[in-house]
Amino acid sequence: MAVNAIPPINSINMINSGTPVNTVQSLNNANNGQVNGTEKASSDFGQFLSDALNQVDALQKTADAASIGLATGQIQDIHTVMIALQKASLSLNMTVEARNKVLDAYQEIMRMQM
Repeated sequence: MAVNAIPPINSINMINSGTPVNTVQSLNNANNGQVNGTEKASSDFGQFLSDALNQVDALQKTADAASIGLATGQIQDIHTVMIALQKASLSLNMTVEARNKVLDAYQEIMRMQM
């Protein structure tokens, strides 16, 4: 039985994107001002959310393929399937909790008196 190395769980690249901070700052400083700060921030955040949801979707698809592979006998290692299922479950739970926090914050702002 071959033992596969388990890669670390990627936290949807929220903190560690593999790019040093000073490189990101130099890229931000290199912007020649064609887009104002608000538009840039919203497009970057929108891209971040899109990438995060795509990664969650990819983990779900990988887990589905692994469970089908186990059921059809193509995958013999149940631990590989269980790891894929847990990664998908954790990423989906984290996404749902992040959504809940955003909705709670929005509702709290809407309750504020002006």
